Amino acid sequence: MNQMSTKERSNIAPVEVYKDEFISLHRFEGKDIVMCVADTEYIPIEHFKKSFMAIGELIKKNNWKALIFDKRNLNTFHQPSMEWYYTEWKADMINHGLSSHYKILPSMPWFAKSVEAGKRDIKRNHPSFDFDEFSVKYVDSVEEAIKDFDQTN
Repeated sequence: MNQMSTKERSNIAPVEVYKDEFISLHRFEGKDIVMCVADTEYIPIEHFKKSFMAIGELIKKNNWKALIFDKRNLNTFHQPSMEWYYTEWKADMINHGLSSHYKILPSMPWFAKSVEAGKRDIKRNHPSFDFDEFSVKYVDSVEEAIKDFDQTN
């Protein structure tokens, strides 16, 4: 598994607040940003939805404003999961103040291309979905995401 680097771990010190067999969620003391880590190479859609529904409840309860989604462990892109994540989960979370999203993608170039193709499919299949309601930034590290969040909030 591709866990956070030692440098990231020592400078940021996340605290785990949720974990199941596929995903873990970490908070950062004194910050309104949390990090979701894909802990496996593939997450079946039923588990993906279940995990994010639980994470969504924690976001609502704690009023977190930003989410880092560390996907570096994934080696499979799954369009139906991405479509649900955008059109249902993110659409619900924006109503609860979660408006900033940071993505750390696997280092495989085809994964980023799949994400862009997936977004095009969502735009085509859900023309009323407004991607501009929230911010999505692709970053290379947890530290980069937190630095950007701190500078913009």
